[in-house]
Amino acid sequence: MSVYVECICGKKYEIDRAQVEQFDCEGCGRNLHVPDEKLVAKIGSIRELMKKGEPGMRDGMTQAAAMRNFHAVPLLKAGAESGMRESVNIALVGMVDFPGPGREVLQDWIKRGALSMSRLVSALREQKYEGGEFLCELVEKGLLKENQIAEIAPYLGDSDSHRALEVLREARRKYPNLGGLLDSAMARMKHLDETAGEIPDEAKRIPGRKSADAEEPEKKGCMGLLLALTLVIGMLAAAILT
Repeated sequence: MSVYVECICGKKYEIDRAQVEQFDCEGCGRNLHVPDEKLVAKIGSIRELMKKGEPGMRDGMTQAAAMRNFHAVPLLKAGAESGMRESVNIALVGMVDFPGPGREVLQDWIKRGALSMSRLVSALREQKYEGGEFLCELVEKGLLKENQIAEIAPYLGDSDSHRALEVLREARRKYPNLGGLLDSAMARMKHLDETAGEIPDEAKRIPGRKSADAEEPEKKGCMGLLLALTLVIGMLAAAILT
């Protein structure tokens, strides 16, 4: 019996399950397992739902996201590209919630500029998805630019995550131009750490100006020199008068 197999890279195959149980994708090299009869039936039923407009697409995405299965990711990709807002939200969050294949697709879209961080954050908020672990992962891997970090900072600030707090702190040191935005986000995390949102010492220094600690010894040295000169002048004046 031939079955339809689609890799998350987009490559599609028709495979005789009686002859092949697994094979390498010609597009990306991933090792693909041919789905069993039960899984094939499940995927087929979801595809039929997806043909029934917005309600069917929404229900199909809900079922596909709940599967957390490699073979469901192509369904989620199709839902995310459907243009139906709620279905798109469910599909995006479903991939965020599926470490590995699901997140790999999102990372690829983000790298190519096919998915903006503001759209992803909107989906997370509208679906009331709690936890910014995937967003933290993107920052830690260096996959986001300064403007993209600005787009996710408010969402991370609303999360109950120590990891998110550390990501925001590091971003605060790296991107001083985002100071106000990042400080505001961290200020909402004081329940995790009382120092959250405090302006770091390095951010308080004015470029080109030495710190107060560095200036203090210089001030003391100057005062000592002036005092010594005053004493010498006084002694010379006294000697002349006598």
